[in-house]
Amino acid sequence: MKKYTNASLLLVLTLASAACSHIPLIGRGDKEADAAQPAAPAGKPTPPPSAPPKPEPAPPAMTAAAPATSAAAAAGKAADHHIELRYAFKTPATPDKVYAAITGPARWWDSSHTYSGNASNLSLDARAGGCWCEQLADGGSVQHMTVLAAMPGRMLRLSGGLGPLQSGAVNAVMTWTIKRDGNGSEVAMSYLADGYFPGGLEAVRGDVDAVLGHQIERLRGYIGGFAAPAR
Repeated sequence: MKKYTNASLLLVLTLASAACSHIPLIGRGDKEADAAQPAAPAGKPTPPPSAPPKPEPAPPAMTAAAPATSAAAAAGKAADHHIELRYAFKTPATPDKVYAAITGPARWWDSSHTYSGNASNLSLDARAGGCWCEQLADGGSVQHMTVLAAMPGRMLRLSGGLGPLQSGAVNAVMTWTIKRDGNGSEVAMSYLADGYFPGGLEAVRGDVDAVLGHQIERLRGYIGGFAAPAR
């Protein structure tokens, strides 16, 4: 066996210790093991570690939030631009007779609520696209409503703003429905209006209700066998 002097033995131990310092240790903590990087191949420089991604800038804060609208305010606004009126009555007349009466407004509409001052100038062409019109003395005319649907003895639907509602951006629909009730009929009419009208539709709701309610009474009187006083 080769013998080492104290000096040569110290040199061997020193070299062995230096070599061991380059051996990766197994059994390190998980974080240390994950962090350990493989040695770069000989002759190639070790690439610098990549920089962490920059966080995306946060979106700019809104300068002002839209004001919340309360339910009460929304309801009030809707009421200003909406009218919904409904009427109903029963009559001993048959559905066909009721329909014929409705489509002949010249026989029951109040003359004081016409442009010409005479209800006999009113006419209603009871077919889709037909006109509820009024002839004027100077050769002019007024289109009050347009027929959307005509079903004899059952239903009549028209569109148009009556009277002053024509001057606003108003969409209005009038629907008549007739149902047999025993030997007579049950008649219902609705008038729905929505849109812009100077001062708000709610401001004229009472007037519209009064005029239409009055015409309904005249129609019911005419159908019932007696005509309301002519005007």
